[in-house]
Amino acid sequence: MAGVLGGPAALAAGSDGVGQTSPDDAGTLIRFLSLDEIWELAETQHPSMRDALRELAALERTLQQREAAYAPSVTLRSEGLGIRIDQNGSAQGVNPSLAVSSGLKLPAGVQLSATVTARDLTRIADGANSPLQATLSLSYPLGRSAELDSDALALREARLALEAAERRLEATRAQARMQVLSALRDREVAAVRWRLAQEGLADALRRWEIVQAQAAAGMATEAQVVTAELERLRAEQELAVAERNYHTREQQLLRLLGLAGSGEPYRFESVWDWTGMPPAPSRAESAERAVRYSADVWERAQALETARLQLQAERERAGLDTSLQVSYSNTTSQGQGQDQIGWRINFQVSYPLFDGGQRKLGIVNREEAVARAEEALAAAIEQVRTNVEELAFQLEDARRQVEMAQLDVMRAELELAALERQLALPVPAATEDAVASARRARERAEIAWREAVWTYQSRWVELQILQGAVDWDALKAGSD
Repeated sequence: MAGVLGGPAALAAGSDGVGQTSPDDAGTLIRFLSLDEIWELAETQHPSMRDALRELAALERTLQQREAAYAPSVTLRSEGLGIRIDQNGSAQGVNPSLAVSSGLKLPAGVQLSATVTARDLTRIADGANSPLQATLSLSYPLGRSAELDSDALALREARLALEAAERRLEATRAQARMQVLSALRDREVAAVRWRLAQEGLADALRRWEIVQAQAAAGMATEAQVVTAELERLRAEQELAVAERNYHTREQQLLRLLGLAGSGEPYRFESVWDWTGMPPAPSRAESAERAVRYSADVWERAQALETARLQLQAERERAGLDTSLQVSYSNTTSQGQGQDQIGWRINFQVSYPLFDGGQRKLGIVNREEAVARAEEALAAAIEQVRTNVEELAFQLEDARRQVEMAQLDVMRAELELAALERQLALPVPAATEDAVASARRARERAEIAWREAVWTYQSRWVELQILQGAVDWDALKAGSD
């Protein structure tokens, strides 16, 4: 059957060309979209893709924020911009000061800081040297793992969250394609059903007019008149439903592609003949690939590793807190007017003698978090295997539905052939209306067969999405 391009009666096999426009019967320009253009719109305008891309952008900003913890910082601070009022009520100006401080934290755990302070800016304004104080310090925590630092753990979690979002984005992209493909098919089916409803109404109107003429001549019974009227009303109702369904399907497709509010008419490349049925993969191999690819399993595995790192960090914090600090200071003494230069090395040790059991409880909580993460990982793996098994069963059921639909098509073709032979007899044993009705029945059977094939394809695609890759060309195997 030819592919649907424009409307219910426009079942044209060809296309106008990629990205081109063509006029319809009323002279309105209609833009034609190829499948490549449709996929591009699906990957950027589909609602789920927009949400996924926004989430990805937010996580990228979060990662940049976490990385900034290891970026240099510079701060300018001014003090003393005001007045001091004595007890006797007299006001005096306060000597202003200006300080510039900078800091840098290295992934290895070393922290560097430097500060330069000008204590009296008024002396600079008078042309005198302002007393300056310069300090440089270096600190390093001893007995602590740099990768267990709070900033390092936060950076790790941000990177993992971004990678997980990128993994989910690939699955979302494939799902968006599948939804758009289904919407394209639904629109084409709705167009064919609309055309069949138009043909059915035309036949019903013709029979109704014949019965009305026979009734006027006294050759039709009242029951025949009522039956013809009932068939006409049913055909009108079927046409109204088919028309509404077509427009609904079309709007659904436009919404998925982000074109609903454009007001521009479109024509789409047909997928009517995408009837390939790729073979079902091995369940065991599919389950293993799905577990390896699953973003959920990967997240649970990383969450378990994070919980173990946090447990290790908690145990380190429960011990001695030691640090080494080396500083250099250059100050000018206001009383003597001499520079004082000196190095200082400090070694600090602290240990809480009593904390109400907080350290012990913290370790217990982290141990429980590790146990929960292990259970969550096992549950995620089991869920993926269950999903693969369920889709494999659904795929097999869909294949049986296709086989039954093929038999329905064969039966409809046999019935149509029999009626055509009866109509061709010297004394016809069938009417043209009966043959026309049989042709529509055969088309409906073929539509049902295509829908069964597409259901099989949908289950197959869902199974492939779990494994990380979809061969879309495999769905075209039945195309002419």
